[in-house]
Amino acid sequence: MLRNRQARRAYDLLYLLTFRELKLRYQDTVLGFGWSLIRPLLQGAVLYVVLSKFIRIDVEDYGLVLLAGLFPWTWFQTSLTLAVGSFAANGALIKKVYFPRAVLPLATVLNNGVQYALSIPVLLVLLLVAGYRPDWTWLIGVPYLLLVEAALIMGIVLFIASLDVYFRDLEHLTDVFVGLIWFYLTPVIYPLSIVPDKYHDWVLLNPMASLIEGWRDLFLHNQVPGVDLWPALAFAAGAAAVGTLSFRSMQGGFADAL
Repeated sequence: MLRNRQARRAYDLLYLLTFRELKLRYQDTVLGFGWSLIRPLLQGAVLYVVLSKFIRIDVEDYGLVLLAGLFPWTWFQTSLTLAVGSFAANGALIKKVYFPRAVLPLATVLNNGVQYALSIPVLLVLLLVAGYRPDWTWLIGVPYLLLVEAALIMGIVLFIASLDVYFRDLEHLTDVFVGLIWFYLTPVIYPLSIVPDKYHDWVLLNPMASLIEGWRDLFLHNQVPGVDLWPALAFAAGAAAVGTLSFRSMQGGFADAL
């Protein structure tokens, strides 16, 4: 009974933090939630012009190919860069009262996940306008890929956010690595199909590569990812395990370190 009550309190707190952050982020703004779509749409528009008109990446329906990868990547990148400092930024709260510490980064991840989920209908409209016809596979593929990406993000975030309590440089390192290195090593602004064959296996060692391609296959071809998703599945499982274990081993010293 006590364990159920504690689990319920943790769930309520996670729900409160997630939607409070979502509400406060757009409070008193004219466009509201629209701001969460403006950045990836504008970034996609700029990249489309530069890469299809200037550099000339010759890919059919490149704008949709780009957005199909950019939207899920935005969830990944934004969650990592915002959540990595969630323990350090809430030091006063952590030292003052006990609560399940994991809800702090997880609330940020879920907040950005909700925004991504709400952006899918926008992509759906663009696909319909372009002549694509999504089918029943989305009912399976969208929840499946959301679950895999959420597990991957949460595992990484728990691990890095726990270390960040003791090594604050990790916030800056994460921002640089994810935004300037990992982004370009992942087929976001280019599809995997244009990568030379000799590099395919190396690119697919990146878990986000198979995940982004999985989203593209679903959005553009109505295909639920199969065995090609194994790097993302394996890394998500490993990240979830390592993140959870490292968090549990380090959280006891959070109050003293902060």
